[in-house]
Amino acid sequence: MTEQSAGGIVVRGDEVLMIRDRYGRWTFPKGHIEQGETPKEAAVREVLEETGVQAVPGERLGQVGYALSGGNDKQVTWFFMTYENGEVRPLQSEIAEARWLGFDQAQEQVQRHGYPGYRALLRKAREIHSR
Repeated sequence: MTEQSAGGIVVRGDEVLMIRDRYGRWTFPKGHIEQGETPKEAAVREVLEETGVQAVPGERLGQVGYALSGGNDKQVTWFFMTYENGEVRPLQSEIAEARWLGFDQAQEQVQRHGYPGYRALLRKAREIHSR
């Protein structure tokens, strides 16, 4: 069975919103797509729930798939998002930390302490932001 999730790479000026998950990895806010929800709607909701930040979704960045323990797979659809408002307040039950990082620092964290495939997503988000 493949679980479907969606998330966003949120940009504010020259900064990216990142979270450190409960496994100590630096990543971006994401979560399950609920019944009747589009991936884009789920991404907006999950960013708000996990970080307290309201963001406007833009173009689709791509998908990342991986295996979960127990034999299931997860497919995550990622969107470029721009900051709208809100203070960063991490959802303590799910994530250890949330903060704004410059693009270079974010790329370093993803490379050193992130998940496979996320460097390419961040590069694409930076390209979109630079347009």
